[in-house]
Amino acid sequence: MAVMDQHITPPGAITRIAVLLERERKTRFSGGKLGYLWAYITPTVWIGLIVALFWFLERTPPIHVGTEIFIATGVLPYLIFRQTVTSLSRTLNAHRYMRYIRPVSSNDILSATMLLESFNVLTTSALIFGAVTILFGSQLPVSMSGVFFFLSLSWLIGCGVGRFVAMAGLLSDAFARAVPLILRPFFWLSGIFYTATDLSKQAQDLLWYSPFLHVTELVRESYFIGYTSPIATIWYPVAVASGFYLASIPIEIFATRRRLMRGRL
Repeated sequence: MAVMDQHITPPGAITRIAVLLERERKTRFSGGKLGYLWAYITPTVWIGLIVALFWFLERTPPIHVGTEIFIATGVLPYLIFRQTVTSLSRTLNAHRYMRYIRPVSSNDILSATMLLESFNVLTTSALIFGAVTILFGSQLPVSMSGVFFFLSLSWLIGCGVGRFVAMAGLLSDAFARAVPLILRPFFWLSGIFYTATDLSKQAQDLLWYSPFLHVTELVRESYFIGYTSPIATIWYPVAVASGFYLASIPIEIFATRRRLMRGRL
């Protein structure tokens, strides 16, 4: 009986990413059913603590809406961005052995993580907005599609910045470790506690360069009837996300070539 060599066709990019996505999901949310809930517990706790702080300080939102929904529309864009960056910055190290299996690439691993985060973004936002509406009788958004579209801008910025951080982390572990510290000030620049209309003209001109404030303002424009931001634009967050994403490509090429030269691929 003749033995014939069989040619095994490597899986396509879509199949590879699907397999990596499932692996990422199981790895990140291991530890039983409660593991899946952590993706939703964290933003809920953040929103609850800030709402409690507003109540304790007897502070009211600068626009005529409920405190709970005002805080939710501010916290979610920032948390979506931060969680996406954090996940992407860790995923290459978490799946470092997968990069030795051809034709799996760093881009495949990062793409799988991005897709998983996009699912988390939609699910978390829907659950939190739904819960706030039911529990506190908050108004429904003026444009539901607009709210989710502009929340996706936070995810898009997170993908661009996260990919840049992941690739730069291959060259410098110190840089990767410093990223959480670098991101912390943006919590105060995201419009969580205020709106752009409350700021002076000088402050508006300065904070215009924070893409997160643009996103928060756009989300609130879509959620609250009658609210119009004096500074929000769509193109600026998209430009920031695209800029970081494109900047990550030459870093990826350099890091790959360095691994080849060291015989580590």
